[in-house]
Amino acid sequence: MKIWEVTNPVTSFDKNASQSSYKGGSTVASEYSKILAEKISNIKSDVRQMEEVRDQLDEISELHEELTGSAKVDEDSGNANRDSDGTSINNVTETIKRFMPDGSIMITTYEGSKIVEQIRQRPHMVSVPDYTAPPKADGSVATKLEPRQDLDLAALLMM
Repeated sequence: MKIWEVTNPVTSFDKNASQSSYKGGSTVASEYSKILAEKISNIKSDVRQMEEVRDQLDEISELHEELTGSAKVDEDSGNANRDSDGTSINNVTETIKRFMPDGSIMITTYEGSKIVEQIRQRPHMVSVPDYTAPPKADGSVATKLEPRQDLDLAALLMM
């Protein structure tokens, strides 16, 4: 007899005939429920261990605060980059210039990871002859406005 051999031969599709069983006589569903209960108990024990470790960490941080007299800033809170008086620890200012598809330049200034200032410089528009458009009534060539930036090569290399 094989391990997965069906002990109740299936003669029709009813409730009793559809339950296959192991050699030991326990049904597949009960085996799955045993495995699931074991997995759940493992997860619960892991959660308990994590809670114990978190409690130990809290005790250590309280002890550290008592010994040093200063509170350690929690990195998960929004005050991770602030001193106790509210001033920024990392006062890194960064300016980024982006050339937009319409010809304008977007200048964004960041302090840390927050946007402090954002300016959009519109391009200088220049009249350019448009030979694809029909001529004007007086016979002159039609014109269109195209964006032109006065770009200095030295300034571009410094960006």
